[in-house]
Amino acid sequence: MIKFNNKTFENISDLIYIEDIVVSPISLEPTVRARPVQFGSEFVRMSGGTRNITISFALLDIDINERQALIQDIRDWAFTTTEKTMQLPMYEDRHLECICTQFPDDTYRKWWENKLKLVFTCFNNPYWTSDELIEVRTGTTFSIGGSAPPLMTIERSGSTKLMHQTFASKTESMTFSEIPAGSLVINLNRQTAAIGSTSIMKYYANDSTWIVPKVGANQVISGVGTVKYRERWV
Repeated sequence: MIKFNNKTFENISDLIYIEDIVVSPISLEPTVRARPVQFGSEFVRMSGGTRNITISFALLDIDINERQALIQDIRDWAFTTTEKTMQLPMYEDRHLECICTQFPDDTYRKWWENKLKLVFTCFNNPYWTSDELIEVRTGTTFSIGGSAPPLMTIERSGSTKLMHQTFASKTESMTFSEIPAGSLVINLNRQTAAIGSTSIMKYYANDSTWIVPKVGANQVISGVGTVKYRERWV
């Protein structure tokens, strides 16, 4: 089953035959520094780019008007203005976050045409991401699986403000001189902190070290609130 933006592709019509689903690997983007004299280059770091999901299908309909109506339904199913969740039959417990970047290039003449394609691209989050959101209280030891850094936040809802609050892992520590009342969300991946839609980064201590989400066992984050995360895979 292919589900995008909570809508199932197969439900569009019984006359759509899915031929293949191809999920590309994440494109690798090495950063290197050229040597001015010697052969070769100095490797600096490896980062990743986007990944594509290509859905190939055929329309089992002779009537040209009905075919074009189906193509329109498919375009409507795939079109969004922001990245949405896609669930594929490869995994029952993981999803990708993507947006349609290519509609089918169909013909008006050859009704028997197959290999029509929809292409989706993962930009912001190219990893396979767990459907399960795991929650642990701060100060509790926990383990994170997967093969890529998890999506992780620290959240708190309180009616009173807090003064001089520190959140710390075994290697990093970040301090806020004040945390106003309200719904706090500290996004460890984006390195932002906000009460609702209002940033509180002005209270962040400059000598702090931001907590970096990572895979592994025996992790603990101290402070006041709840750690929430989704595991991810390359």
